[in-house]
Amino acid sequence: MSARLSQLSLPLKAAQRRLGTDILGCVVLLALICGLAVASLLSSERAAAWADQSWQTRQTALQLLSAMKDAETGQRGYLLTNDASYLVPYFEARREIGGLKKQLSGLVTDNPTHQKQLSELYPLIDAKLDELSSTIEDRMSHRSEISMALVHSNLGRNLMDEIRANVDEFIRIEDQMLRERIAQAQMHRNLMLAAVLAMIVLAAAIALIMLRRARRYVDEVQAANQSLQSEIQQRETAESQLRQSQKMEALGQLTGGVAHDFNNMLAIIVGNLEMLMRRLPEQDARSRTLAENAHSGAMRAAELTRGLLAFSRQQPLKPKTLDVNQCVRDMSVMLHRALGEDIQIEIVQGVGLWHAYVDRPQLESAILNLTVNSRDAMNGSGRITIETANALLDQAYADAHGEVEAGQYVMVAVTDTGAGMSPEVIERAFDPFFTTKEVGRGTGLGLSQVHGFIKQSRGHVKIYSEPGVGTNIKLYLPRDLYCKADAELERPAAPELPLAQRRKVLVVEDDADVRNFVLAALQDLGYETAEADGATTALAKIAEDAQINVLLTDVVMPGISGRELMEAARKLRPDMPVLCMTGYTRNAVVHNGVLDHGVHLLSKPFTLDDLARELRAAIFHHPSTASAPDADS
Repeated sequence: MSARLSQLSLPLKAAQRRLGTDILGCVVLLALICGLAVASLLSSERAAAWADQSWQTRQTALQLLSAMKDAETGQRGYLLTNDASYLVPYFEARREIGGLKKQLSGLVTDNPTHQKQLSELYPLIDAKLDELSSTIEDRMSHRSEISMALVHSNLGRNLMDEIRANVDEFIRIEDQMLRERIAQAQMHRNLMLAAVLAMIVLAAAIALIMLRRARRYVDEVQAANQSLQSEIQQRETAESQLRQSQKMEALGQLTGGVAHDFNNMLAIIVGNLEMLMRRLPEQDARSRTLAENAHSGAMRAAELTRGLLAFSRQQPLKPKTLDVNQCVRDMSVMLHRALGEDIQIEIVQGVGLWHAYVDRPQLESAILNLTVNSRDAMNGSGRITIETANALLDQAYADAHGEVEAGQYVMVAVTDTGAGMSPEVIERAFDPFFTTKEVGRGTGLGLSQVHGFIKQSRGHVKIYSEPGVGTNIKLYLPRDLYCKADAELERPAAPELPLAQRRKVLVVEDDADVRNFVLAALQDLGYETAEADGATTALAKIAEDAQINVLLTDVVMPGISGRELMEAARKLRPDMPVLCMTGYTRNAVVHNGVLDHGVHLLSKPFTLDDLARELRAAIFHHPSTASAPDADS
């Protein structure tokens, strides 16, 4: 095989070299056009900066003239009324005039014409201010006749007229410069637009050429690989058959032996019970009832052994359209009887649930297996929640879990309040014969049987568990897309993605793999992110980083829980929205008392749309933002 690959790699390397040469030439040409576009952009930005400076110069000159008018208005009002309140605009204008003169001089340091105009304007302004100050001082010293005489001399009016004329001429020249600079900026923008259009046209042409070259390259690759496909397929098929054969041989040895011995014992029990019932007198109703109950139990045990034998033979499934809600309802009575009175069973059925395409007996067996495992994990006392819901696993989730196909599923979740599993146990939970129960309490086939059934049904199964808290197992059953009842259901609208500007999210999750996935998903949505592996680190980061304004935390963590972290974070930052995430279903978590009602909750596994929708809801339903307009819109 290796020799065959070496022979086929030579023409492929030659094709790769030709393709690389073409790509290099195209990149050089694109780089030249990009350089022209960048140069035009920089020139346009410089011209725009000059235009902005002209605008600022014009506005500063107008502000200086306005301040002079305010000073004169205050002086005239005071002279006429002798009311000192009229001097307020006068004094404010005098304080502003010095800064405006300095600012205006700084704006025209590169313009000799304006500098000459200012050298003529500033003495006029100083003279006018002296005239105003002199009349005000005379008035304050009760020399009204002197101040009024100076006013009637028209000195102040003449100075003001000259100031207006100088400012008008200053603005006229600046307006002309502004028009020239705007035209220059527009010219550079046009050049940049032309360069961009040329780049687009060239890129399209290059793309067409490269597409043709790539197509030829792909044809060569396909031709080279085609001769290997049959060999690879044969080898994979042989390896798969060998692995399946070895696995089934082991399963058959265990399950077949157990079932055979158990059937031998059941044959003795059932046969003796039947003979006993024949000999019981008709009037002994109590004894007959006890015997019939024992016989019924033995027959159910025989049914279980037949199931083990069927599993070891890998009989084909018989999937049909199934109302999963009805299936769970039908099982509820049997589950109450099978699990015992100390187990509380809560069933939460999804509204508008799609129909699934699945083998009903096998699904019932899987649910029974999961509930029995839950009972054993709770030592016979606790709560089991069975929940159904519609689920959409998007392409992002499918890419992260290679065995999953993106699409619509019907979810069945079984949650318990038992001892939970460690990460090491979760990794091996679906392995055949693996069990954490003591000897004699289990064969280790329950979860492996569930896993095999779900995978054979083209579904998906996921475990979430925390030691000391409980376990949640979600079964994703393929939706029956051809069911008429489902076709009449209205498709839900696609969730709206959040606008993430100016939002920095702190992700708190003790599982590093989950934390890295959430960080990557948030960054794809446009959020800034920070991370913490526990509540202590999270609180420190919230205290030191004021830019963190959203908290996304796991519910169950070692040490300080997500709920305690949420309460502590709200004391530090009452305005911070909080979104909790958990591997437990919403109803199971709330009823187990982990979270209060009204808390925003994101259930694992979640899609990018789920994350975007729930995070947006947490942000914009928070009291600090609910009454305010969307700052990110």
